[in-house]
Amino acid sequence: MERHLQKLNWLTVRDHVPEKIDTVILPVGTVEAHGSACLGTDNFIPEAIADDIAERINALIAPIVNYGITKSLIRYNGGSTIKPSTFQLYVRDVLDSMVDTGFRNVILMNGHGGNNAALKEVAFDFHRERKANIAVIHWWELCAKMTEEFFGHAGGHAGTDETAMVMAVDPKLADKSLYTKELAYTFKGGADIYPVPGTILLYKEGEGYPEFDLAKAKEYRTKVGDTVAEFVESVLAQWRRWGM
Repeated sequence: MERHLQKLNWLTVRDHVPEKIDTVILPVGTVEAHGSACLGTDNFIPEAIADDIAERINALIAPIVNYGITKSLIRYNGGSTIKPSTFQLYVRDVLDSMVDTGFRNVILMNGHGGNNAALKEVAFDFHRERKANIAVIHWWELCAKMTEEFFGHAGGHAGTDETAMVMAVDPKLADKSLYTKELAYTFKGGADIYPVPGTILLYKEGEGYPEFDLAKAKEYRTKVGDTVAEFVESVLAQWRRWGM
């Protein structure tokens, strides 16, 4: 059946939630610079993962929250940011609407590191107050071990992993002709820098640069989907085991 909530009729939702489908995936991202990849990288990736796992975990996919908390990259052209307090209130209202619809489980698929802390807080308050189940998935962290095994090194912001994922969605979303290693900056401990002096952000010196290999990118997307789906399946199974 159609998995995108906004493409369904309300009567279809009424007839399926929660008796036949009790889980919803809510993608969340932001709009910011990503090296030679598109500004919407953090939106396209969690949407793609949601598409890849929805059938497997028997979930519907809610429309994405496109705008998030952009900090160190906000001054690079085209970026947008939301104040953390505004972002949390907005996300919480969306989560409340999901529970009001009848969903018992929310898989919040996060595509942007700047959202992590705010989403953790709002998820806990939501769980405590609404007695609903929620898992916040930071896909690049959950897949970090697999990513290092697959590529032979860690990824990075707009690096190997993110560029591969967005290329697998649409090769035109990453423009190799715009790429240069000068776009990259390697994180150093002990310094907070605004703006960060690069839009490809690496975790280790000399590692994590984008590869622009489409066949490998598609294979990586499949492995990301499998990694995330297996984890979510295990969480859902345990929730149900204990009657959550």
